[in-house]
Amino acid sequence: MKFRGPTIGMIVLFGLLIAGISLAAFTSTNAGVASKHSPDEFGGDPYLAPSVIFGILLAVHSVAIAAMAILSGDDHSDSAEANPHTPRQPKSVTQFVRAPLSRVLLVGPIWAVCSLVALFIGHTYSADPGVPGSVWGDLTGNPLSALSIVFLCWATANMAFAWSSLAEAFSRDRRSASLTVLICGLGLGCLTAGLFGYFGLATLPTIIAFPLGVVCLIVSTALLIPLRWWAIRRVDRYDSGEQPSAGSRRGPGRSTQPPADALQPGERVLTSYLGEALDAHSNGNTTDPQMLVLTDRRIFRASIITPGRTFVLEQAEPGQLSGGASELRSNHVITTVLFNDRQPMSVPGGTAEASGRFAEAITVLARTGRLPR
Repeated sequence: MKFRGPTIGMIVLFGLLIAGISLAAFTSTNAGVASKHSPDEFGGDPYLAPSVIFGILLAVHSVAIAAMAILSGDDHSDSAEANPHTPRQPKSVTQFVRAPLSRVLLVGPIWAVCSLVALFIGHTYSADPGVPGSVWGDLTGNPLSALSIVFLCWATANMAFAWSSLAEAFSRDRRSASLTVLICGLGLGCLTAGLFGYFGLATLPTIIAFPLGVVCLIVSTALLIPLRWWAIRRVDRYDSGEQPSAGSRRGPGRSTQPPADALQPGERVLTSYLGEALDAHSNGNTTDPQMLVLTDRRIFRASIITPGRTFVLEQAEPGQLSGGASELRSNHVITTVLFNDRQPMSVPGGTAEASGRFAEAITVLARTGRLPR
């Protein structure tokens, strides 16, 4: 399933929300709202208002993935919602980078335009009109000033998604590394962008700000696109179990071990249970060991003829799963997968403890749609 992500309308709505909050902070600072204890503290000088709004806007753009994580919610397919027994892939806070590229690249300019509108509104009643030739002073008189702001905000959002792509790449198998990259990258980005916006952007000469914005936008986009592409490929390989076809993995004198040799290309094992071969006189059906396998596509019972030769005896859809059971019959452990509207699948052998854990795990899966950790 491809991740859809939030709609353009939701992205615009969030951009307007950010602009509104920033404008409110600008207005309160511009009006001279200060601490009760000291009128000279931060927020009491109306001439700080441009710095405040620039700092807030760039800082928010630098953590854009946080807003996208909120907007993304639980983006599972309709079939998964209709069928709670269908296994779901784990969700990550950075999954928005797997949305269509156009959607990812549009966040920056949409938010930048919303921010520019807030700046235009604030400039009309600002106590500090700005120094001519600076970004704030030229805002309403020089289009290069407005473009500088758009490019810098856009580039900041792109850098946030570039860091997020790097974190997303390790979100499946190296969660600690993913979290470290995300926290360090976004923390450093937020600090750098916020300080630059607060201390430098308002008074930065337009003649410098415009080429700086162009360069930042080009560099950030050049980083985001390949990092996102690599992250998607890495996550997809992991979600598919990193399982190439069985034949492609077999080298001279080497066979694929079960249940991998019974998997379809791209199929990933969620859990499995291996029984034991029983003596022919105690079981008249077969002496071959059997196993129960749950994948992200199906549930099947298979017979292991020899290593590298696993034969699927029967299979069912994940949506038919209703639970599992473990019991002792004639001194043999019997592990069973129960289904709705079809016969159960059972395999003999194994230990009572392992059988019980497997039965409990698939019962939880049937009820919640997720395996217990």
